[in-house]
Amino acid sequence: MRAVFALLSFAASALAYSVIEPDATTGWTTSGPNVVVWQMVSTDPANFTIVLNNQNVTPATTQVLAALVGGSLGNVTVNPPSGGWKAGKGFRVNLVKDSQDLNSILAQSPQFDIVASSSSTFSTSVSATAGSATLTVPASATTDATTGSSASALNPTTSDTSTSPTKSNGASPAMAMSNGLVGALALLGAFLA
Repeated sequence: MRAVFALLSFAASALAYSVIEPDATTGWTTSGPNVVVWQMVSTDPANFTIVLNNQNVTPATTQVLAALVGGSLGNVTVNPPSGGWKAGKGFRVNLVKDSQDLNSILAQSPQFDIVASSSSTFSTSVSATAGSATLTVPASATTDATTGSSASALNPTTSDTSTSPTKSNGASPAMAMSNGLVGALALLGAFLA
């Protein structure tokens, strides 16, 4: 009887979710998102939760990476947890029933490593990008084609005011009067002091 039960259990597990990647040869890196690949059959639940687990560290870690993942997708890219990917050995990806029941494992990956990304690749790409940058500096002086006068591109001014029309809006006499009044008050203040 036990042999029949064991055989049925083995047959049922052979026809359920199975994690293809990550595995011992592909693993993950600490930079950017990583990919989980799986296979399923029609009798598997439609959704599951992806959990990163490491029982080889103290304390053991369990982090939910993605909830309500559609099983028919076949693969999904998972972003790093809030603390980022931690380099180490002995990690597993578990496909579990839901985020409320992390112990109902539908499938489990083989153990794999998360390896630190090399920083030399990053600095090489930065130096290559910086080496191809172009700096454009505006000309220090420009010449007005109509008047022949020169003006700085950073501080454009014109020295030729003889051709500029004078605009009058009626405020000039009032402004002159207020300037005279301010001057008179300043003179009176100086006299009283």
